[in-house]
Amino acid sequence: MDLRRITKPSCMTAIITLAVCAAFLLGDLRRAIFVALAAGSVWLFLKTLNRRLFSVFPKHGDLPLDNMPKRLWRVLVEVPLQYRVVRGRPVVGLLHAAVLWGFVAFAWASAEHLQWGLRGLEKATGTQTWYGEFVAAWALAVLAAMLGLSFRRFVLRPKPLGELSATSGIVALLISALMVTYLLGWRVFPVRSQAWKVNWWIHTSAFFSLLVIIPISKHLHLLLAPVTVFLRAETTSTMRALREDGDDLGMIHCKDLGRKDVLDVNACVECGRCTQFCPANLVGGSLSPKEIILDLQKGFLSGADLIAGTAAEKEQGTVFIAEEDLFQCFSCGACEYVCPVGIEHVGRKILDLRRGLVSEGRITNDKVNQLFTTMERAPHNPWGIARDTRQKLIESKQFPIFDGSQEWLFWLGCGLSFDQHGQAVAQAMQQILDAAGISWGVLSRETCCGEPARRAGNEYLFLELSQKLIETFENARVRNIVSCCPHCTTMFDKDYRQINAYAKLDVKVVHHTELIVQLLPRLPIKPALARATYHDPCYLARGRGITAAPRSILRSCGVSAKEATHHGQNTQCCGAGGAQLFVADDQRSQGRGRVNQLRFAGLIATKVSTVAVACPHCHTMLRDAANHINRDDVEILDLAEIVAKRIPPKSDAG
Repeated sequence: MDLRRITKPSCMTAIITLAVCAAFLLGDLRRAIFVALAAGSVWLFLKTLNRRLFSVFPKHGDLPLDNMPKRLWRVLVEVPLQYRVVRGRPVVGLLHAAVLWGFVAFAWASAEHLQWGLRGLEKATGTQTWYGEFVAAWALAVLAAMLGLSFRRFVLRPKPLGELSATSGIVALLISALMVTYLLGWRVFPVRSQAWKVNWWIHTSAFFSLLVIIPISKHLHLLLAPVTVFLRAETTSTMRALREDGDDLGMIHCKDLGRKDVLDVNACVECGRCTQFCPANLVGGSLSPKEIILDLQKGFLSGADLIAGTAAEKEQGTVFIAEEDLFQCFSCGACEYVCPVGIEHVGRKILDLRRGLVSEGRITNDKVNQLFTTMERAPHNPWGIARDTRQKLIESKQFPIFDGSQEWLFWLGCGLSFDQHGQAVAQAMQQILDAAGISWGVLSRETCCGEPARRAGNEYLFLELSQKLIETFENARVRNIVSCCPHCTTMFDKDYRQINAYAKLDVKVVHHTELIVQLLPRLPIKPALARATYHDPCYLARGRGITAAPRSILRSCGVSAKEATHHGQNTQCCGAGGAQLFVADDQRSQGRGRVNQLRFAGLIATKVSTVAVACPHCHTMLRDAANHINRDDVEILDLAEIVAKRIPPKSDAG
């Protein structure tokens, strides 16, 4: 949609002239002024909206319309009911909600107020009705809310909100003026008196001024939030499939932003929640998801070219986002989980920007380049460990080899193939699957699914590795895959489905917690009372929405779960995601903390001696944090190990 014709200055002049002439024909100068104000403010509103949105709206980028009932329900819960706004910051959220609900209550009152501008103020009637009193109550509530919000914004000035903006102050004053003038017109000034008329004009001017301010400020979210919330993915956003036009190498230029991206960058309310909960930022990193979105907005609206580059290029003003910031991201999805307006920072922005830098060979991070080099060489895993390590496990523990006749392919992945504790988890799964009477097998040979490569931005390497695996799956007639790694599970269940050859296979993919909870009735578990805290992996809780199954498994084993402060979808990252397990620098030398140590501190604050996990990466990171403070007394176990310990040996069964 392009509003260029009606937003030309000549068009505005014509509209206002016609409106004023029409009003003069009615014989009322005040009506002419009212019509001119209305026409001018609407014209400015549309002109700004056109500049920020319609005239630059891209033709590429999917706008998902699947699962309409669920999307509409989400809009209802998160926009009118303000669930996500209130959830993270209850006091501030309720103040914000009061303003929104007040404006909804004012809808008919505003329409009635404006009609007197057309009909003539001499014909106005009073508002001494039940509805007038209802709106007056809301006016007081909105005034109180604006006082609280203004005190926080301009006096307390919390860091996540950033620098003060003039538009925030103007909007606060205009909203307050609307409430005060309504109350004065409702009770204080007699209807149609001179004071009442002056008050009416002040109220009207504030109303039209607000209409002009909204689209030029962060308050545009009032219009866009219902749309972005509706279009948001239910779980953490994944990386998009590249377009097939041959020119798409990832997000490189500002013109590469898709439709949802443009909506996102214009919808940002600048509340700073994303940055406040970002684990990289929490430990002193420079990454700010909020600034990523605002820098994208700045670059896009200015018609700039390149988006990301080195820190020096950003200082010079030739790019808007620094490579260093992008490669601090753990892809944990905390920013998206707390965002009240449905912005998708991770897969659609940060990881796609990484892909753009890699595609153009503009990566200066030595560890990232070393990761790619390691994975490009046989045996194609991020550690470069020889295949013999995995082969010895399979042979010594007599894992069945998948030949197409079994129901499940048990995908070991790098975490269970090469890590000592991961191999113990694989053996626990072997015991569980056999005890449940499941037919299963493992591939005789595996290569990495390409997760670290794609999350770090190397699309070519990911496609190369995935092609080999897809051919293997097809030849082996794989129909069901179970994996103990949420990262591998996400790859096979989301990323791989973007490849037509894999999508045609229609493979069912589950995380081992999903399968185990289904197998519980078939398992001869002997519960043993114990206490533990469960660490929700980001890629499982936020990436797949799975939080209940792991806890059901613990209860079935007799384990009482003591929840950490951050749990469920509000979990805190262990520090391994987004390929950070393989590329992160030792930040202690830079005067910054470590994400895994922050998370471990939160877990042991529950005063339990056992931490349950459901991801091999989480175990690695939490074990490292435990060793750092000499907490050998804390046992870190995968859920599969906890279940296997409660399954008696066959000789003891029955």
